[in-house]
Formats: sequence, structure tokens, C-alpha cells
Amino acid sequence: MTDKQDRRELFRELGRYSALGLEMALSVVIGLGVGYYLDKWLGTGPWLTVVWIALGFAAGVRSLYRSAVQSEKDLEKIEEKKRKPGGE
Repeated sequence: MTDKQDRRELFRELGRYSALGLEMALSVVIGLGVGYYLDKWLGTGPWLTVVWIALGFAAGVRSLYRSAVQSEKDLEKIEEKKRKPGGE
């Protein structure tokens, strides 16, 4: 790979990983908003807010897990290319 390709790949990975924190935070905030408005509409107290925050957190964790699995697959592909004859 050339230096330009290496740099492009680095920035692509940085973009992917920096978006993970934002995605985690947004999923929790969206869960909070949905739960809050459902509680207000139905008059159920804080219970739906708690449930929806937990669902938002679970969605964020699921996203982190999926990203980790994808990253592992990408790493395996890179290692496979390096092991082949003529690979870098």
C-alpha cells in the first residue's frame, strides 16, 4: 500500500470509531425522550422512562458489539492478505 492509501484507511477507521461514542449517546438520549413523553402522555410516572433508557442503552451496546465484530473480520482479512504469497 502506498502512503496515501494508508492515510485514507487510517482516517476511515478513525471516522468509524469516533462515531461510536456519538451513536451510544444518541441512542440513550432518544430512549430518554421517548420514555419521558410516553410517561407524560400516559401518566405512568418514571417507569416508561426507565424502560426506554434501558432499551436505548441496549441498542447502543448492540451497536458497539456489531462494530467490534466487523472490526475483527476486517483485521482477519488484512492478516489473511499478509500471509498469502505476494501479499504485503
